[in-house]
Amino acid sequence: MVKVAPCIRSLILIVFLLAIAQLPSAAAFSLGHHADNFQQGSTPVRNCLYVPGLSTPATMPEEVIVSVSPTPLPTPTLPSTASVDTATTARQLEVFDGLWNAVNDHYVYADFRGRDWATIGATYQTIIEGGLSDEAFYRLMGAMLNELGDEHSYFQSPTEVAQEAEMLARGNDFVGIGALFSPIPPGDTATILSVFPNSPAAEAGLLPHDVLLAVDGGPIRDEAGISRTRGPEGSIVTLTIQRAGTVPHEITVTRRRVTGSLPIDFCLILDTRIGYIFFPTFFDESIADQTRAALIAMTADGPLDGLILDNRMNGGGLGSVASAILGLFTSGVQGYFVSRESRDPLDIVGEDIGGSQTVSLIVLVDRDTVSYGEVVSGVLRVAGRAEIIGGPTLGNVEQLRRYDLVDGSRVWLASATFEPIGQAAGIWEDTGIVPDILIPTRWDLFTEATDPALALAVERLMAR
Repeated sequence: MVKVAPCIRSLILIVFLLAIAQLPSAAAFSLGHHADNFQQGSTPVRNCLYVPGLSTPATMPEEVIVSVSPTPLPTPTLPSTASVDTATTARQLEVFDGLWNAVNDHYVYADFRGRDWATIGATYQTIIEGGLSDEAFYRLMGAMLNELGDEHSYFQSPTEVAQEAEMLARGNDFVGIGALFSPIPPGDTATILSVFPNSPAAEAGLLPHDVLLAVDGGPIRDEAGISRTRGPEGSIVTLTIQRAGTVPHEITVTRRRVTGSLPIDFCLILDTRIGYIFFPTFFDESIADQTRAALIAMTADGPLDGLILDNRMNGGGLGSVASAILGLFTSGVQGYFVSRESRDPLDIVGEDIGGSQTVSLIVLVDRDTVSYGEVVSGVLRVAGRAEIIGGPTLGNVEQLRRYDLVDGSRVWLASATFEPIGQAAGIWEDTGIVPDILIPTRWDLFTEATDPALALAVERLMAR
């Protein structure tokens, strides 16, 4: 059993996004600066594209403004039986026992969220004993875990575990256009989260929030789910792109290898001392050092009057990264991760960079803020350090633990939940992070210059 921070699923998300975007690493979320330059302090801080008094915030459609409930988990389709040998069934039952016992002994909710786990186990055991192909069996194990109604815990087959390991081992070895995309439901389009500096995408003028509609006039992914932006180095690809408020247009780029870590994006609001930092993830361990460097760069001419931390697309990640980010703005025990066996404090060691411990903070959140993205946002408010603006988050702050099963399959199980100071354990799992000021947005429907939440955050900081 391996304990991990919420949410290891952010790792899976990054791997998926890289497959869509053809980036060279799970490591580049900067519009205009390379991480090496951050550390050297040689690159000037760019001005944000939003300009107070000149930029006009975009209006979100009604379906964005109205709060939407989480999509219910589908009713599992039980597989057909198959003729298999007794050794196959015995192995499957051993895996089943490992999964069932992990949930029974370690799932954070001792009442199994109102489900009858014993009856669920008996039902699925009977299905396995009737004979299943391995493909059907692994689908069944995912379905059994989904019976808990838990959108955080999940099961990986041996093939999925191996594919994940291969993707991680490849590290920075990608060839593509140099832009990181996030799929837009139902998944036939995708929006840019970030663009590598000096990449084909950057040279073509692509920006965060741009939408990929088609690749070479067809789908953005092939039948195997692999991005069609992927291809040999030096090959040409035509992208159909739409920027919010404009008509679609085509651009042609030449694929090449793009290298670099996963830099954060930051900028200063023109003619102000208000800074902005965008966090797409807390998975990359370099994020904390880059944030320190960003604060040094933005305060080189004096302290900031305010700082906006954008977690709207932050899928969570590593506890060490989240704790380091929190340490730039607060300190001390900020809550507890509570499991059946323990109550572990989230104890933050503070450090001040350019007045970061006292600067006025606003944090932006929305439906895509997940896990440690939610915890960091909520903790900064509970600590009295930040106001929160945006849309409600879905509530996904459990701590996952990894359980490796005998056949190489794996269970990521919600084994602890977060208890904010002065509040009940798991409260944010029930409510999500509810902003102080509601202004829901959708990433692909505005640009940096027309960002409604950014505009409101700047307005409130300028008024302080």
